Amino acid sequence: MDDSGWPHARPRTSGHVFDLLFSAASSSARWTNRAYNLEDQPISDVVRDPTTGDLYASSDFGVIRLAAGATAWTEAAMGLPHVAVYGLTLSADSRTLCAATHGRGLWTLTLS
Repeated sequence: MDDSGWPHARPRTSGHVFDLLFSAASSSARWTNRAYNLEDQPISDVVRDPTTGDLYASSDFGVIRLAAGATAWTEAAMGLPHVAVYGLTLSADSRTLCAATHGRGLWTLTLS
């Protein structure tokens, strides 16, 4: 059995981004797949904008965004490099998203 986590290897448990709702009262969890149109793209990190509820994810191909309530991921912003991004940090106070790339330095994006 292939336990790589890739959708083609485990079609019944496919996905790379999930919402988790945990109930301490019942000690139960509900997982919701939020991968939508990501296909087989590996995701390195995910952050949530507490102001808008938007999700930002980093991948081997840059930073993508899932607007609150949307069902399709889009490019986070024009001008960000399409390279491996291994970490995201969001400063809610300054409304800044920081993306740590492989070989291209640290990029920042001011959120509206």
